[in-house]
Amino acid sequence: MGSVSTEVRGGVAIVTFDNVARRNAIDAGVADGLAAAAAELKTREDIGALVLRSAGEQAFCSGIDLKFVEEVGNRAAGFAMLDEKLQAFTRDMAALPFPSISMLHAHCQGGGVHLAATTDFRFGDDALRLAVPAVKNRLFYPIEALERLILIVGETRTKRLMYEGETLDAGTLLEWGFLDRVCPVAELERTTLDYAEKLAGQPRGVVAVYQEIFRALREGDPDRARELRTQAKRRI
Repeated sequence: MGSVSTEVRGGVAIVTFDNVARRNAIDAGVADGLAAAAAELKTREDIGALVLRSAGEQAFCSGIDLKFVEEVGNRAAGFAMLDEKLQAFTRDMAALPFPSISMLHAHCQGGGVHLAATTDFRFGDDALRLAVPAVKNRLFYPIEALERLILIVGETRTKRLMYEGETLDAGTLLEWGFLDRVCPVAELERTTLDYAEKLAGQPRGVVAVYQEIFRALREGDPDRARELRTQAKRRI
């Protein structure tokens, strides 16, 4: 069973999920752990940035652990169990009062793309290969994940990810806007953590307001965004 650990370095929370034996596939241990970590961290006032990463070198995440789903005994129930936890994780990641970065390496597929899409920024190594083979495998991707992908790369490119199911390299992902930075394999960790530390050093109260403003705009509520700005200006 997979697990999740959280380490705090200064103002940066590093959340690591570990299911190396299954190429970091998402099973109940990973889904539960991620949901719990996001729920706890969103209330922390000592955190200024979050880095989401995985253990090992083989893959960031190979998607949903289909072996775990089958072992549940009821395929639909297994998927539903994971969906519920991933929905909670997605919701709490969106509510973080500080920015988040996913650190992507080697391979990222299916549900792993969903995890990466929950963060504000995505850094990848130049060996990264990414695919969403949901349609090919007759699986229905979570609505929350589709919403985030459309926000990040647009509807047409999201459809290409889903319908073509092709593996994309880091250069293409950077061109599409899914990745914010591509680094040599040996430099990914340091580059990501340095950027997280930079973000954590910004005025946290101001950043928290901006996080709320961006969330309101994302939800199509510019009036709420204006009110948040007005209230914040009064407090300065």
